[in-house]
Amino acid sequence: MKHMIARREWSYFVVMALAAMTHGCQGEQGETGMDDAADSTASEADTSADSEDTEPADVSDEAALPAAGSLPEALGSAWPGASSLEPNEASVTAKDAPLGVTNNLSITKGDEDWYRVVVPARTVARVGIEMNHAAGDLDLVAYDAQGRLLGSRNGAEYPYTFRGQETNTEYYGFYSEDGGAVYYVRVLGHAGATNKYSLRVDHYSYVDGQTCTGAGFSLADCDGRGSSGSGLIPFPFPDPSDSLGNAYNFASYSNYRFARRELVMLVRHALAETREAFPGTKPLSLIDICQMDGVTPGYDIGDPRHPQSTHDQGGNIDIAYFQTDGANDAEIVCNDGASHADGYCTSAAAKKHIVDLPRQAFFMAKLFASSRTRVIGTDTVLAPLIRGAAQALAALPAGDRRKISQSELSAFSNRLAYGSGWPYHHHHIHLSLQWLNQGNARAGEATALSAPAPFLGPGAQDAEGDPKPQMSNSMQAPGEAVDSLDMAWPPRP
Repeated sequence: MKHMIARREWSYFVVMALAAMTHGCQGEQGETGMDDAADSTASEADTSADSEDTEPADVSDEAALPAAGSLPEALGSAWPGASSLEPNEASVTAKDAPLGVTNNLSITKGDEDWYRVVVPARTVARVGIEMNHAAGDLDLVAYDAQGRLLGSRNGAEYPYTFRGQETNTEYYGFYSEDGGAVYYVRVLGHAGATNKYSLRVDHYSYVDGQTCTGAGFSLADCDGRGSSGSGLIPFPFPDPSDSLGNAYNFASYSNYRFARRELVMLVRHALAETREAFPGTKPLSLIDICQMDGVTPGYDIGDPRHPQSTHDQGGNIDIAYFQTDGANDAEIVCNDGASHADGYCTSAAAKKHIVDLPRQAFFMAKLFASSRTRVIGTDTVLAPLIRGAAQALAALPAGDRRKISQSELSAFSNRLAYGSGWPYHHHHIHLSLQWLNQGNARAGEATALSAPAPFLGPGAQDAEGDPKPQMSNSMQAPGEAVDSLDMAWPPRP
């Protein structure tokens, strides 16, 4: 697990940090940089069987959350029953985490609190703490039933050095397919910090399946509708006893793992299909998704990790490539000497890359199988290689588990995005589901959300034909100055 930070997460931070200071993740801004990919967003939105305009914008089973970082006014006041959770200073004395919000909890000098989380069948349990971070840096750490570390806010290690992504909240998602899965969470102060906090436990109904509405959920539940991200669920740690097993791990901060139910289902389904077709498939790293409030990661601390709105609404996720060495982690896969500054693989990567092409193509085919998939972005050198692998899979004889359908193959021509508008996807693919059209996910904004502005490179002209200001490979996002896209990333530990 320690390999996660050293290779997976750290390589992601290094690659994307300097990328953000020049390009950001421009390819995630829309299909304007596609090669051989039709601009089919409008037609898909109009013809989707699950049109966003056909359902009311409410959520059936999720209560509205307080704004990220806010705390109940009663924090610190007496709460009947809170003292009954003590003593709980070790896993062996852990108390069952109560459903709902428990206020008036605290970490004092030399103290730590342990809670036991038992997840019902077909349920994702969202477990988190909320605090005034400025009054004391508290950590929430997750463990499995045997007490093995699952992860902390900063990847799969604890303790961790970099504290730049700390906020007033820390949340995780835990899943149980059959019911009764046991997890533990531990609350403690960093470097001896003390503070008051509230504990929150919420349950979300969930079931794996090929389609979300086909599993019986309403479209509003599937696409995460709800004010301030209240319709989103945390992408859960894999349930070791379920049918998917350890198919994935996380290479992002825990507060950037919130997603639509349909995205969680689609990614887990595609991984399950891939593992069945390719026995021995190693876990795949999942990277940034969305903040709990429905906003692109990094806006919670004023240092966005991606250009504005590219990861809004919980329907967008960065995913590592499957790799020939089985690492499947968040790293540049060109193997041609390309670095973050290059933004793309070089032509030499066509022969030197480390992408497991058949496995990668199959996984993407299963993502494309959903009518809710808007686009998948990849590196411009790797895209035709992946498409070629998809063609080979489609040509396999009937009965071969790796065979993909013709409709899945066709998506590699009309929904695969790459080219000059998609730099930095030599490190990960970007899956984007259909955008909601009733408004931006940001609280208080009433304007409609559309795919962000295209990449404006050298030679761009305005409406009058005059040259636009040279942006030196920077991205102009809607309503933001270019230099506002510079991101603060973790320093080297």
